[in-house]
Amino acid sequence: MQIRIFALPMDGDEQAAEECNKFLRGQRVLSVQKTPVVEGGRHFWSVCVEYLPRAAPTGSAGASTGDAAAGKPRIDYRELLSAVEFVRFAKLRQLRKRLADAEAVPVYTLFTNSQLAELARRCPHSKAGIGAIEGLGAAKVERYGDALLALLSEWPEAAAEAPVVLPAMAASPAAET
Repeated sequence: MQIRIFALPMDGDEQAAEECNKFLRGQRVLSVQKTPVVEGGRHFWSVCVEYLPRAAPTGSAGASTGDAAAGKPRIDYRELLSAVEFVRFAKLRQLRKRLADAEAVPVYTLFTNSQLAELARRCPHSKAGIGAIEGLGAAKVERYGDALLALLSEWPEAAAEAPVVLPAMAASPAAET
């Protein structure tokens, strides 16, 4: 994971905003944090972007990474989820990473990206709501439910636990990292 910080003047500097947007479009963004800053009479946004660089195409047939290497289409959750849902999804991915690191296991053994996307969409506020998501059985709800609920409680206004069907997605270790 890498970070990049942008200073975007609040007076509407379109060039700085476009530079930031161009960068965001070209990376696999994990999270974006923005903070208003006043320094020396200047007002600007400090934008911290955590990202994974996109792999450059190799040009050789069949040579790619991630889902494409397994013959599966890549899923862009930014297109499938609303802006608020995608923020929740990114936060859930960060939580999954912390939990997996603490247990010294691969992230996909805890939750798949499709399960995290469903959690982000439904935003359940109970262990029963978490357990209603396909693949999240009693053991995972018992082990990780409190951590998930603590994170999801940041969005009390979310329409909780409404089932939404995502496109069929097969879980694979390469797809979930």
